[in-house]
Amino acid sequence: MPVRVRLDANRIAALRRNARQVLRKLDAPIHAAMRQTLDFSSFLVPRRDAWEREEAPSSDGPPLPPLADTGFVSGPEYNQGRPLSTSWTAGYEHPAAGPIHEGFHWGTDIVNPPPHFLKKAFRRSRSVARKGVAQVLAAYLKQHFPR
Repeated sequence: MPVRVRLDANRIAALRRNARQVLRKLDAPIHAAMRQTLDFSSFLVPRRDAWEREEAPSSDGPPLPPLADTGFVSGPEYNQGRPLSTSWTAGYEHPAAGPIHEGFHWGTDIVNPPPHFLKKAFRRSRSVARKGVAQVLAAYLKQHFPR
């Protein structure tokens, strides 16, 4: 998810020079946003009746667990190239649902979440991610580059 933060060019250059440290600092707010996204989505996941909640047989192989029981959060994934980024993924390990992606990227908008039932939860957690990223960047700049 692209996050727009207003900073002057000198401060952005300072952040880029210390990219590895900055990306590691961004892990906490992005992980929190992904955890919240998964929590929100758990209320939107389709559920079956109690007698159907046991592992369902699959024509392709072993039985599949219920969709609601397959949630995960994984990350961080760092890209030290261009654009610099850190990403976390949350979703359900089930054929009925795919992962959603949350990250912080310098550069062009490269993330467009797929349209599925997790999209609503993803939208709700964006403000949490934006605020967290803005706070971390401001705190990092204040700590390492005081004026």
